[in-house]
Amino acid sequence: MTSGPATRPGTLPEPLTRALAWVGDRLPAFLPPSDPAAPRDRLKPLSELALAHHWLAGRLGPDVRELDGWRAFLVEACAGGLAARAATAEPADALYLMQPYLWLRAAGHVVEECEHVLRERARAGVRPGSPGVLHALEAAGLLRSGQDWAGLCRTAVLGRARTEKDLTRDAYRVTHAVFYATDMGGTAPALSAAERDRIAALLHRLRGLAERAGRWDLLIETHIALRGVGAGSPAAEEEWAARRETLAVHCHGGTPLDEAAARRLARDRPAPDDPALFRSCYHATLADLLLQSLSVPGTREPTGTTEVTETTRPPERPETQGDPSPCPKPPSQQPPSRQRPPLTRTSSS
Repeated sequence: MTSGPATRPGTLPEPLTRALAWVGDRLPAFLPPSDPAAPRDRLKPLSELALAHHWLAGRLGPDVRELDGWRAFLVEACAGGLAARAATAEPADALYLMQPYLWLRAAGHVVEECEHVLRERARAGVRPGSPGVLHALEAAGLLRSGQDWAGLCRTAVLGRARTEKDLTRDAYRVTHAVFYATDMGGTAPALSAAERDRIAALLHRLRGLAERAGRWDLLIETHIALRGVGAGSPAAEEEWAARRETLAVHCHGGTPLDEAAARRLARDRPAPDDPALFRSCYHATLADLLLQSLSVPGTREPTGTTEVTETTRPPERPETQGDPSPCPKPPSQQPPSRQRPPLTRTSSS
């Protein structure tokens, strides 16, 4: 079970409000290029913004002014047909391209044109092709059955031993599998204590790798994942917070992707509206907002751990199992940590 919106003091911590404002000042940069030949992942920044909006709104509560601007921007983009047009033009990738809307829907907002596209793609037999898409569909209430995210951790994280080279290659697959099982670090997964310890040991290795390589976005992700398995380190997070403040000086308050980006920004001193600044910082800044949201007063450590033994463990499922439905499950059938806010509807333009 996850905690509800945090009971906060009148103001949020300054680094968090600064990062919220950094994103809010650059919302148009999250839109994809107008080039029809743009790559498949052209909506990825918008999807990541929508994902962060969903989790931050749930954790920080309804009164964060900066998130109002994010939500209005996301509603305008989806109601304007951005995701729906992309999904219609590329039907095989429709669910992947609809992720900005799926996360907006998870936050409680329905756009009729997007609903129509989702129903049409479901009738056509399009099914999710990755755990990330499944995660978005489940958050949006559009799967007929809940997913075995703990099983994904067993296969994707604990399924085999990893050398340093393997861990470097699989780094984001590991952190993301833990994200799916822990509501982005906020809910303890249905794993045994021994399994959580093994995942924590792997994540500690990954954190060391990220620190040595100066991969700041990966370092942030390991901190979030460690929180989710109950192995967060306040001392290590304080070290990162101090480094974040140093890095932010050259990023107009954002967080650079890695050390190479930090050096480039320190050398070039880009203007606040420089596209290079956005590309170098948006992903790590969003990830760091999610990490910081786990420490806002009133936000609790992961609770409700389900102890699982070998005899009670459910069977493992394939990573991409799931059947999208055009109708959400009633909230009473959703696990408490996966429940969504009431839906509001908008007609498309």
